[in-house]
Amino acid sequence: MKFEDFMDLYDNWNGVTRVNDNELNPIVEMNTAVLMDLRENQNLFEKEVVAFGFYDGVLTVRIK
Repeated sequence: MKFEDFMDLYDNWNGVTRVNDNELNPIVEMNTAVLMDLRENQNLFEKEVVAFGFYDGVLTVRIK
């Protein structure tokens, strides 16, 4: 599933989202609404979601 489609499933999530690459290196961590609105994050939207989970109240998504 593409990252953008995945985030559409969590469109009411008002917390923080952390995005990691496939080697678990952090790419970005910020408020979900801001993450989805910032133009600089547009290149993430086409990436494939590998795994996700909630850790310490943060939606964490691994993409490749």
